[in-house]
Amino acid sequence: MNDPNFPLSLFRSYENYKTVAKGEIIFDKGDPGDVMYVVKSGRVTLVKGDTVLEVVEANGVFGEMALVDSEPRAARAVAASDCELIPVDPKWFYFMVEQTPFFARHVMKVMADRLRRITAAKVPG
Repeated sequence: MNDPNFPLSLFRSYENYKTVAKGEIIFDKGDPGDVMYVVKSGRVTLVKGDTVLEVVEANGVFGEMALVDSEPRAARAVAASDCELIPVDPKWFYFMVEQTPFFARHVMKVMADRLRRITAAKVPG
């Protein structure tokens, strides 16, 4: 899969995206993890306490961890700009994982990359 717009390309025909204004909290730490998001446009900042964990750009995904482990949100997500987000609920998420192996691999890679960055930041090498 060499599509630079993956996973957004999977959602081309999806029109019920969520519009979020700059500065709006999308979800907060401790909230139920009932949806993940694909960023159609804009930027989203993932924050834990006062620490910025990541800025997710267009075509990125976030919120996937809560769908994988059914635990509450581990961080806050805030719109860093006006955004268009594609919400992916658990039913759709599991359908995509089962029917689109590239989607499942992409989500696992996103989670692994985030874990590596956090681990590298905390453990001197």
